[in-house]
Amino acid sequence: MNTAQQELDIRKKDLARKRSENALLNRQIDTSEKRILELVASLDLAKDALVFLTDLADGRRGAMKGKIETVVTEALRLIYGNSYRIELSYSVKNNRSNLEIEMVRDTATGEVRRDMNGFGGGVADTISVPLRLMVLVGSRKTDKVCILDECWKHIDAGRIELVGKFLRALSEQLGMQVIFATHHLPLQQFADQVYHTSEKDGKSAVKVA
Repeated sequence: MNTAQQELDIRKKDLARKRSENALLNRQIDTSEKRILELVASLDLAKDALVFLTDLADGRRGAMKGKIETVVTEALRLIYGNSYRIELSYSVKNNRSNLEIEMVRDTATGEVRRDMNGFGGGVADTISVPLRLMVLVGSRKTDKVCILDECWKHIDAGRIELVGKFLRALSEQLGMQVIFATHHLPLQQFADQVYHTSEKDGKSAVKVA
């Protein structure tokens, strides 16, 4: 066999090998393309599911937001008047849910808005106490007992009886026991049981009124 024939046979074998490798690569490419399409379809489905779940969560959150705003606004109006209301806004900061509370007052010149930093002590208590009670009512792991220590200590004297009526109504409507420690003596007329505490020579004493 001459040299030319040997060279031709070598090239034919090399061509056949390359064709075989090329066919294998084409099959791998086809398989990869199919897998990519499957992954894209799966990703699109996951995105659609995420959008659906987000919309569902937003809807539930919106419904709960409305309930909370209604309850807290009623408490605020009972004590401070009908010109007040509460608005809540949700956001996500640093991958954590955040709740902003604004108190809105309608005046002759328009709305006046204040965030939590602008609330007086009495207003802050009027907002926070209903929120605590709603958490207790919604929890299945706690008894319906709410202990309040010196809430409304900064409220003006003219609104003390309104606070008492508010607590009494909440206790009756929610079937909840409220234990309230306070220096506001007028509040005792709204209690089922009153205890007076005193201190003498470093010893505390409790007396049933």
